[in-house]
Amino acid sequence: MASMDYSRFKQQIHSILGIDLNSYKEQQMQRRINQWISRHRLNDFSSLVQELKSDQDHKVKFAEYLTINTSQFFRDQMVFQALGKEVLPAITAGGRRPRIWSAGCSIGAEVYSIAMIMQEQEKRFRQLLATDIDDAVIAKAKAGTYLSNQLQSLPQSLLGKYFVKQGEVYQLDETIRKLVTFRRHNLLTDRYEKDFDLILCRNVFIYFTNDTQRKLTQKFVESLLPKGYFVVGSAEQIMSPGALGLKRVSYCIYQKER
Repeated sequence: MASMDYSRFKQQIHSILGIDLNSYKEQQMQRRINQWISRHRLNDFSSLVQELKSDQDHKVKFAEYLTINTSQFFRDQMVFQALGKEVLPAITAGGRRPRIWSAGCSIGAEVYSIAMIMQEQEKRFRQLLATDIDDAVIAKAKAGTYLSNQLQSLPQSLLGKYFVKQGEVYQLDETIRKLVTFRRHNLLTDRYEKDFDLILCRNVFIYFTNDTQRKLTQKFVESLLPKGYFVVGSAEQIMSPGALGLKRVSYCIYQKER
């Protein structure tokens, strides 16, 4: 196969994986792809495309790598303290049963952290939805097995209560796993559901262009109920939140004004 430039490569990736690389920061993404090519002893974009077309296992692993699935339980303690003490009590006040969405959920650590807080506070919810573009990572999340480094921020009391050590991994209890609905969703192309009380999309935006970030934030805001909450990652502070109908209420946490 003749060598191809990055523009042609992006078209091929969209065709093969359904991922639009035009929405991602180009320099950052090219660096990641070149690292993959080097690691797998491939020659160039053309040989990678050929590999993706001929090897299903390589295709699955590359898609997972491309969509950057790293996460851990209770990542960023300040955020989870605010969620537990302020946000979740607010959206469950008066016996309300909220809808919560973890977008770009990766291995499920974030949404399961929320589920454990809700369980500990004896709060009920209408739906705890977790979505990701990557089928393989959703399967991992559903299985609920984790390495110790993914649990390092987890309170010891919750580790003992909800996890069982099985060899080198920890298995999350089914009582927590069955609280979450997992679904495949492409943030760039799929329809966004409405009427959520809380949406978390953390450490996903940093890989997208500024224009894509603005468009996605607008969609998330439209998906929130009035006074609903939107949570981003620590490197993803929203500039001019008021222009989007948001106000900053805590570290990384915004509220829809109306």
